Amino acid sequence: MKKKLVIAGILALGAFFLFMTVGAYADNPTGVSATAALAPTLQLNMPTTAVDFGGGPLEAGQNYNQAITASINSNKAYRLAVTKDHDLQGPTESIPSASFTFGATLPTGGTYNAPAGTEFGTATRVVEGARGNNRSTTITYSLTVPWDQAPETYTATHTYTATQP
Repeated sequence: MKKKLVIAGILALGAFFLFMTVGAYADNPTGVSATAALAPTLQLNMPTTAVDFGGGPLEAGQNYNQAITASINSNKAYRLAVTKDHDLQGPTESIPSASFTFGATLPTGGTYNAPAGTEFGTATRVVEGARGNNRSTTITYSLTVPWDQAPETYTATHTYTATQP
């Protein structure tokens, strides 16, 4: 009988603790809300910053091409545009825009790429695309040297800008 009372007491005590802990969890539920606000992020990488078509004297009547790359990391849709400061300008003359053009390849996730023969201008579209990492494009500069161009050094500056429209 004593043994039965001890066992019954242990069972009662165990049941008491079981109901108390279960009741404690059920009576005090607490939710945790996690929030992560992401900022729009955009990176442009252009490892080549000079185009010289081989560096040597260029011949009149010839076509020259040189490729550079641009890589974009963006967590939103992006647009890459280029703006020229002026046409290729020498000390006494300039090379017309129609003779100095570019084209770009379509990057992964791209929705637009400038076709070959696109003239440089103000905020001229180069590529556009969906968000992603390492959205790479090859931009090919093309120069046709006119026969009536004076033999001098011509320069222009092109500024590339990536935006998230």
